Amino acid sequence: MGGKAALLLVLGFSLIFLVVGHNFNRLTIRSMDNYSRYYIETTAYNIAVSGANLAANSIFMDKTWEAGYTNLTYQGGTLNVYVSNNAAGNPNGKVTICHIPPGNSSARHTMSVSAGAVAAHLAHGDFLGTCDANTNYQQLATIVSEGTFEGVTKTIIVELRPSNFAKFGNYYSNISSAYPATGDTFDGPFHTNGKLTTMGSPVFLGKVSTRTGLTKSGTPKDPKFYGGYETGLDLPLVFDTTGMRSNASRIFRDTTNTNKKVDVKLYFNSNSTVTFQQRVGTGAWSVSKTQNLSTFAPNGIIYVERGNIYTKGVVNGNITMAATKKGTSGAGGVYFEDDFTYASDPRSNPNSDDLAGIIAEETIRIQSNANTLGKSITTMASMYCMNGTIGPEDGLVDQNFLGNWNIFGGLIANDLRVTANYNNAGNPYKGLRFVHKYDERLLLKVPPYFPHTNNFEVVSWFE
Repeated sequence: MGGKAALLLVLGFSLIFLVVGHNFNRLTIRSMDNYSRYYIETTAYNIAVSGANLAANSIFMDKTWEAGYTNLTYQGGTLNVYVSNNAAGNPNGKVTICHIPPGNSSARHTMSVSAGAVAAHLAHGDFLGTCDANTNYQQLATIVSEGTFEGVTKTIIVELRPSNFAKFGNYYSNISSAYPATGDTFDGPFHTNGKLTTMGSPVFLGKVSTRTGLTKSGTPKDPKFYGGYETGLDLPLVFDTTGMRSNASRIFRDTTNTNKKVDVKLYFNSNSTVTFQQRVGTGAWSVSKTQNLSTFAPNGIIYVERGNIYTKGVVNGNITMAATKKGTSGAGGVYFEDDFTYASDPRSNPNSDDLAGIIAEETIRIQSNANTLGKSITTMASMYCMNGTIGPEDGLVDQNFLGNWNIFGGLIANDLRVTANYNNAGNPYKGLRFVHKYDERLLLKVPPYFPHTNNFEVVSWFE
């Protein structure tokens, strides 16, 4: 029995080792297969990422670039990069297609390409038209990068758009004399394309950047930079209303074609209507009319050519108002006659869709009148002024009253305007203190056709 038991024991262990060895060999083979598959997929992915970065860098260097890459040998595989860049030309002169990456139909993406490139895309499996009904590709540059290695294709889709000035809480080409001072509060990103001089201890809640540095003055020399400070950033102010003029759904201009100035009153009402009048040259004001915003300016863009805008009220909707000079003296200004607010305050209602952009070629002012003297003023908007400043008229600055100019939104201007009178210690004693709260929605959402910078920024990266 002892010999039989030993034999059975040897046979049993041999069988166990055979099974274990077989399983071990199978696991080893599977591990090698998994490693090989991982290597192939990782290499294909790295090729796609490299292509996306190469294309993005080319667009950053030349915002009209859209050449892409075709069957480029790279890292032992193949790289194809397709670029839809509407900055390279009028998108209306291009053909809209739905691009479908090989083996990944869920990554389909709407693009606009030149007519000469359509045949190659159709042969690739793409089709004419948009991929879905809600595609908003017109304002974007789109990069579709496909990396192929050993028969495996990985796709990276990058969307870029022009960086918008609305993202700034405060932007000034330079600050020459109206320095941020004690009692002033600035919220959101702050940039001056010159040197920043502070008086006393103004408060900056967002990140501050300058092109040529910082000078501290007053007593104490203690500005508060709660979002950090950076210098050496060059970002010039530009003014291009070409797209705005061509896309505006409401245009006020001198229809006699004699280049007369046109003044427009726009009084907004909380029930989504606007009351308006206009005056050509030195003529009489037209009869006051009231219309729904959706009828008055369906896409929200209101454009005044060679004129000024006088406005106040409660905005219920999404609008952009622009006043341009176009060589006419006394034109290109926007004047607030009273408070300018939203029907639904985003600070208490995060779902508010009320948003206003105010654009002036020359100047933006709060008028000194019976509605504004002796009280604090509230303005809700992102305001852009190309050649001048944004702020109250002298009558409000020099009044024997100290109140607040409460701003919710942003200010982008050539220079900073004084809003109050200050004593030697840098404290305001009459006028309006500058109290600013940034509308953080402007980081992701901007008023229609609000001016943008000359640079692109990445807004989405799909893998």
